[in-house]
Amino acid sequence: MPASEALTVPDLSVVIPAYNESDRLHSTMTQLLGHLAPQERSFEVVVVDDGSVDATASIVRDFSLLDSRIRLLRHERNRGKGCAVRTGVLAAAGERVLVADADGATPISQLARLDAALDAGYDVAIGSRALAGAADHVKTVWYRKAIGRVFSFLVKMLVVGGFADTQCGFKLFRRSAAGVLFKAQRLDGYAFDVEVLYLARRLGLKVDEILLDWTNQPGSKVNLVIDPARMFVDLLRIRCWGASGRYPLTLPSQAVSTDGAVNDLGPDDIVAAGSE
Repeated sequence: MPASEALTVPDLSVVIPAYNESDRLHSTMTQLLGHLAPQERSFEVVVVDDGSVDATASIVRDFSLLDSRIRLLRHERNRGKGCAVRTGVLAAAGERVLVADADGATPISQLARLDAALDAGYDVAIGSRALAGAADHVKTVWYRKAIGRVFSFLVKMLVVGGFADTQCGFKLFRRSAAGVLFKAQRLDGYAFDVEVLYLARRLGLKVDEILLDWTNQPGSKVNLVIDPARMFVDLLRIRCWGASGRYPLTLPSQAVSTDGAVNDLGPDDIVAAGSE
């Protein structure tokens, strides 16, 4: 990459959290680069190795030797998906930030649908596996679907309504919105998606939910016995933190542009509810 190009801000940052993903990451990275590289769009890929003990980091290093747009960030120990995503998003430089799972369950070609939402004025666009017509787009096993429905019900009852699927690992943010949300986001576990959407709703950001193609991939790191209980506890944490004022809950008026989008904000531009 020429030095002049390296100094420019990429149009897109793809953030991939990865924990012991050596069996799936090579295929995902190959498909990702195969889709993005031929395009005129400038991009970077930020892979966050969340304390893996397999060859995850080595795979990313090999790709980075072939393409300097690929960056590896590492946690010395496993911190959790929420922490890995936060690390990657806050290190990303792109005007738009895509958070994508390492398993490639959602094809990178689906990015165009999320881009269209941001083009239309949304601050955040999230993939969904539960909107009307999902049966024709989503391939999964029955028990994951059942657990997802129960969790979605709890999310609506305890934290935030209006979203059919908070957990799809394919979300696109404007750079400014991503900075606001992930500087305020606290959870390290899988419920971080709910927390981010809760913050987006409370801060008045515009969020669009879009049905995407999605195929269940073997090798999930989610423990279907232990992790749902942990996520339920995290939902209670979000509710309590919100009620106690531990989250920033409003944006200053000068942070919102005339078309309703969020301007590029610094960490001191967010204020707690009632503090203006």
